[in-house]
Amino acid sequence: EYADQHTDQPIELRVYRGSDGSFTLYNDQGDTYAYEKGEHATIPLHWDDKSGTMNIGARQGDYPGMPREQEFRISIVDGSKSHLAKQVRYQGQELVVKLD
Repeated sequence: EYADQHTDQPIELRVYRGSDGSFTLYNDQGDTYAYEKGEHATIPLHWDDKSGTMNIGARQGDYPGMPREQEFRISIVDGSKSHLAKQVRYQGQELVVKLD
C-alpha cells in the first residue's frame, strides 16, 4: 500500500500454467535513495512448466533492515480458479520447489 509498509504476510507467486516464466523480485528500503548506491536486493525466480518446478534463486545484494527470511505462497491458476500449491520459507539460498 505504501513504500515503508512492513508486512509479515507471505509474498504470493501466481503460476499460470502453459509455458515457462521468469522474473526478478526487487527489494530496497523504500524510503531513501540508498538504492542508487547499491543498497538493494534481488531474487531471481523461474517457473519450468514441463517439470512443474519453481526455482527461487539465491538472493543478491543487501540493504539495512532487510528481512533475512521471507515466506512465499505459490498458487497455481487454472482458468478462473486458483489453488495453493505450496508455502515455503526462504532464507536467501536457492530453493527449488516441485509443485504437484
